[in-house]
This record gives sequence, C-alpha cells and structure tokens, in this order.
Amino acid sequence: MREEFFDTKVCGLLPTNLPGGFFVYEAEGDEHIVFADFNVIDLFGCNTFEEFMEYVGGSFTGMVLEEDIQKIETLIKAQTIFGEKRHDYVRYRIRTKSGDIRFIEDFGHLLHSINGKSYFYVYIVDVDQNEYFNTSRNSFAEAELLYRNKETDKLTGLFTMSFFYHIVQNMMSSPEGRRKDVAFVYFDIPNFKLYNERLGFKMGDELLCDLAKNIKDTFNGATVARFSDDHFMVCATGSRDEILSKVELVFKKMLLSEDVNKKVRIKAGIYFLDDVRAEVGLACDHARLACNSIKGRHDLNYCVYDDVLREKLRRQQYVVDHIEEAIQKEYIKVFYQPVIRVKTGEICGYEALVRWIDPNIGMLNPGDFIETLEQFHLIHLVDTFVMKKVCEDYKKLKDAGESLVPVSINVSRHDFEICDVFEALEQARIPCEMPRNMLDIEITESAFNDTSGLVKNECKRIRDKGYHIWIDDFGSGYSSLNTIADYEFDVLKLDLVFLRSYDNSPRTGQLMSFIFKGAVALGVSPLCEGVETEEHYEFLKSSGCERAQGFYFGKPMPMDETREFTRQKGIAWEKIE
Repeated sequence: MREEFFDTKVCGLLPTNLPGGFFVYEAEGDEHIVFADFNVIDLFGCNTFEEFMEYVGGSFTGMVLEEDIQKIETLIKAQTIFGEKRHDYVRYRIRTKSGDIRFIEDFGHLLHSINGKSYFYVYIVDVDQNEYFNTSRNSFAEAELLYRNKETDKLTGLFTMSFFYHIVQNMMSSPEGRRKDVAFVYFDIPNFKLYNERLGFKMGDELLCDLAKNIKDTFNGATVARFSDDHFMVCATGSRDEILSKVELVFKKMLLSEDVNKKVRIKAGIYFLDDVRAEVGLACDHARLACNSIKGRHDLNYCVYDDVLREKLRRQQYVVDHIEEAIQKEYIKVFYQPVIRVKTGEICGYEALVRWIDPNIGMLNPGDFIETLEQFHLIHLVDTFVMKKVCEDYKKLKDAGESLVPVSINVSRHDFEICDVFEALEQARIPCEMPRNMLDIEITESAFNDTSGLVKNECKRIRDKGYHIWIDDFGSGYSSLNTIADYEFDVLKLDLVFLRSYDNSPRTGQLMSFIFKGAVALGVSPLCEGVETEEHYEFLKSSGCERAQGFYFGKPMPMDETREFTRQKGIAWEKIE
C-alpha cells in the first residue's frame, strides 16, 4: 500500500495512516492542547483539528478515558514534576468519537520555554489489547513500570507513602513552602476488613478507588497518597476552615454514593503544621493518631491534633509503658465502696474499684487509664491483680474477726479473650480460702453484645460454679430489656444516669420502678448506683429497689478507711448466713 503524506505547508510532509502520532499540551492549568498531528486526530475518529479539540474539550484530560485519568495524571507527575526525570512512560485507554476503546502507550517529555511556560511533548502509539496488559513485553516498558511502582500505588494510582514523603519534604524545605499554611489529613475506613469479608475483595478494591478519587477531586492540587490498605494521606495548603470544609465534603460524598454498598462512614485526623521544620513522618503520625483517637466514636467524623490530644496521647503512652511497674510496685490500689441493702440500711457488699497513685504524676482515676488498657489489650493485668488483692483483703478481715460481706469486682470483656477468667478467679480465691459466693463478678451490659457467644458461655460457666454475675452500667448506652431475659445473672445494676435524670423528670422514676419490678419478677436483684441524696434513697425505698450504692453512703476508699467511715455513720454490716 502506498504510504500517504500530509503536507504541513510549513516544515515538510507528515506520514499518515500510522497507528500513533504526536501532540503538545501545556503542563499547567487546564493542560490545554496546542498541537496535534493528523494521526492523533484520526486516532480519535475526527477529521479536523477543530473537531478533535471540541471532542476532547481542548485538554489532555479529555483525551484519556475517565476511569484512567487519575492514575495517569499521578504517574506523569511522579515521573516528571516530582521525579528526577523529565520524561514519562504511561499506558491508558481512549474512547474514539464512534465509541470504540483503544489502548495507548504514551511517551512524553517535559520541556520548559525561556518565558517560563512548560509543555509536554508527547508521542502516543495505538497498541494491541494484549500488549497493553502485558507489562513485560519489551525491556523498556518493563523497566519503566518497575520504576513507577515505587512512586505510585498500583490500585488507586495515588502516590506511595515513600514518594509522598519525598515530595512533601522537598516542598516544606523550599522557601515558598515555608510560607504556606500546610495541613496533613489522614483518612481511614473503620472496620474495612469486615467490609471485605462481607462483600468481597473486588468490592473492597472498588470502594478504595472511589474514596481515592473522592479525596483527589476534593483536595484538587494537593499531594495525595495511599499509605496502605484503607489508609490515605493528604498534604494540602489552605486555611483551617478550607481544610475542615473539604474533609466534611469527602465524608458527605461517601455517604451520598449511589451504590448502597459504598455508603460508608469514614474517619479523618487532621494536623495543622505548626513547625515548618517538622519531619513529614512525624506530621503524618500526628494526623494518624488524631484519627485513631475517634475510631470508637460514632458522633465524630474527624479530629484535629492539638495540645489537648497531645497531652491525652502522652498520658496514654505513660500508662502503657508503666502499667507493669505500677502493678509490681503496687501503685495500683484497690478502693472499696459500700453497697447498701435498701430495706434494712445495712451494708450488704462492696464494690472493688481501682486507683493508680503514681509517684511521678499523682492520682489517676479509672477514666485516666482503664480505657487505654482496654484499647491496648492490657486490662487483664489490672483485673487479675484486683482479684488477688480483694481475696487477700478478705483474708485479713476474716483473720481479724471482722464482719464479712461479698465483694464485687469488675471484669472487662477483653479479659475473656486474653485469659481464662474462671481460672484467674480460682487462683486468687483458693489460697485465701474465700468462698465463691463472697466474690461477685460485674460485667458491663455492652459486653453481652459479643456476637461470638464467648462472654455469654464463660459467664454461664462461672455462674454454674457458684459465683454471682452482675450486669453493670445498665442504661448507660443502647440498653435492651432482652438483656434481662436472655442472660442468666444475679444482680442488675442501673447506671447513675437514671437518678440524674430522675432529678429533672418524674417519668424517669416510673421507668425505674418498672425495671425494678421486672427484674425481681425474673429472680434478679435490682441495684441502683449514683445515690447522692436523702431524696434518692427514699425514692429507692418506695420503688422496689433492693440495693443501693453512691456517695450518700460513702465514697470509694481503702478498706480500713471505708469501714471506719461507715462505722462512724452508724451503718452496720448484714449477717451472711
């Protein structure tokens, strides 16, 4: 076949009927196309340059199939603007004017003119579909693809973590970068592993790509990376309000997804850079820690790393680093709060509560360390220590001829996952000759939401052996009356929120009376905590509550102090038969 030529009228003839061609576009802004030869125009199924420009919208972005553009733009930037090279090699798809999909290899070079403008000079080739997907067909392509894999994420096309560090550190080191307001934003999909298990890895990959595009589009012009799994990082410039607005927009876009399976709630942590000399890795860690701090919060979508959070995290780290020392040196103390039999006004038991009296930072209340220890799966260290100390205190009282009543101890749901709770109780009790019916086990109501059945089965095992089981904090969260009906236990403890609400609403009193009567009908003893006034106590007497606990009777104290306090108040101990 005779080869045909196109006369440029300026600089010679241009071969036609070739499966590829040459074009030039601006590197900045809208990436406007300034030149395309006849082969490129023909490749897109157009007849004139004007028709081609109208079809692709006059920009390089319009030439690339929409599904590929995010990856391609990131790859080109990684290899040219942010990389050590000034040329790029990428593969993508195009859609011709007639609707056909073609597979393209793109060889581009970034050039800078003397007037400061930059252009990409690009040669593209129409390749066979098999060749397109065969990344090792020729040595040059293979080498380039291996090189780019260090820079961009294969799934989403975003930058990798290491390349993100490289880009951002260079930006922060430049005079221009030091003058900007910089923010780091860490995005995470809570329970993403469960999402994969439920809907499959293919759907999970699609969700990651959708989130990547959402973040990239919302933070237009920012540096965006996929660090690992469902973890994304953004380095953006702008005011605090602008950054927060964009974070909220990403959140809303995910919830408004047309695919119901992709309507997910994401979490974000934000760190507004306050030291331009800071390491990128440390800035990213601050954003990540801010995000992690709200993973269990359903009322918050994002968290800003600030001095308050910094102090909280510092204290958390102190707790984790020193818990074993605190137990060994007995900085952990067991305090006791009396439980009163409402009908008689006598002490019918104690609740064992923990305090951490640290020589360096002073008193730590449970709120300062319990949640941290649960988060890091270290709470069993404290709970087993409390078991041991309670049993030892019981033996001291018995040897001294004091009146004895049962003591309840709190057991975390995490204990059941880490250790054998029944064996831990036995190891603490047996050496001190403490009867099982003198050691009660308190478990928060939320622990019974365990879908595996582990907590329910272990509680039944412990109760069958002679221990009493209490459900603690009933009413503090999403309580269900099914809890009372579905589980075997001995005491139902109403959270203090009931009495606080009772102070403002008489209707709460009616609800509490209903719960008390229902518990008694099921053979369960109702207990109400948070008793602080005579009015509270009188209400419990008239409403059918059997046990009461609160500051009105005594605050948590060491055993000797609480016994002396109640003795001075004239409160006696009931006799255990």
